[in-house]
Amino acid sequence: MDPLMTVWVFFIGCIVGILVGVVLSYRTAVLPLKHDVQHLTREDNKYIEKMKYYPFNLERFRFLGEPVVGIQFEDDAVLFVCFKEENDPYTPAQERIKSLVENGNVGWYEFLIG
Repeated sequence: MDPLMTVWVFFIGCIVGILVGVVLSYRTAVLPLKHDVQHLTREDNKYIEKMKYYPFNLERFRFLGEPVVGIQFEDDAVLFVCFKEENDPYTPAQERIKSLVENGNVGWYEFLIG
């Protein structure tokens, strides 16, 4: 095979590989995140209207998920945050975490990795 042809086949293969990688990355990473953002910002989302009454700075809130929604970092406190409807009961995991926090069983753990 002609050496120039080999270079062209390699070059075209690299281009095709990069394009396939970009498409796969977009479909597996960007599209799900885009869907989540659209869901969270939809007009009918039950939290949007209520979040304007949130008493803390949202820029200092970090989302966790379950069993607590997130952590609020204030200058004088670190708060575990649950978003609940008025009559929603706590889950068993939330009850346990709430009890641990209220009883002062919260600590700092440092895991050295290097």
